[in-house]
Amino acid sequence: MSKTYHIFGLSILSEISLPAPEAGGRRRSSPPDVVIEYGEAPRQLSRPQRKTAWYEAAAGEFLLSAESIARYYVQGGSRIVITAEPGVAKEKILIYLMGSAMGALLHQRNVLVLHAGAVTKKNYSVIFLGPSGAGKSTLAAAFHQRGLAFLADDVCAISFDDGAPAVIPGFPQLKLWEDALAKLGKDKGGLKRVVWIKNLEKYFMPVEHEHDGPVRLKSVFSLEAADTAHIEVHALRGGAKLEPLVANTYRRGFLDGLGGKKEYFRQCARVAAQSEVYRVLRPRDKFLLDELADMLEAEF
Repeated sequence: MSKTYHIFGLSILSEISLPAPEAGGRRRSSPPDVVIEYGEAPRQLSRPQRKTAWYEAAAGEFLLSAESIARYYVQGGSRIVITAEPGVAKEKILIYLMGSAMGALLHQRNVLVLHAGAVTKKNYSVIFLGPSGAGKSTLAAAFHQRGLAFLADDVCAISFDDGAPAVIPGFPQLKLWEDALAKLGKDKGGLKRVVWIKNLEKYFMPVEHEHDGPVRLKSVFSLEAADTAHIEVHALRGGAKLEPLVANTYRRGFLDGLGGKKEYFRQCARVAAQSEVYRVLRPRDKFLLDELADMLEAEF
């Protein structure tokens, strides 16, 4: 039986249970903004503008093929059809649904999507950009433990409803590697394991949202591991503010097939113009989580 959720500012009717609270009556819309259902996804697109080993993209269409897990067909920013492999665990289906498939759907809706984590302090939000392994999720979890409200992990959507950039609350879940849980003093017992690579395991950690709507974006921190002995925080100016936003757009290659690159660059420029942007260098061989959190919170 399908359930209705309110995620990324959208009313989502989903046949697969999502790791989020069901929407109350006032949050349900008829028809919903997005429908997620099981069905027969195509094996290929008829006229892809971009084609790789794991996805194809064209205007209004996106097809993701996760080997031994599922195919995901994303259409018009309003529909995701999932063809799952027999017997595959729901958590494995969710990892790609909540990530690349949802990211493609948001791109189709011309929403700026960044590869970032986000939290709020007072009435504004801050985001942490960076490639996989930079520590975005760990840092967002650390600030959540310090009492800051959680907004997004990995897939971070930005709106411009009143002209100013604001973070839209995403899935109320963090995806954390086992060593990150250890740094945070969290027990992995009772958490759903969603990824495992050799000796590394990643888990879903539920969190609670305290905001229903977008929260004005104040600061952007671009995280980088570097050959440095100490943490360095540098405020960026001018065109340098745009670079980390462009570099950390969520699955930027999708836009080569989906289109919308001009609007995406305009949106990045608006974020750069209206937000503080910092480059954060941390030692490559050690995370220094508490020290990093202290320094960034001082910049808030």
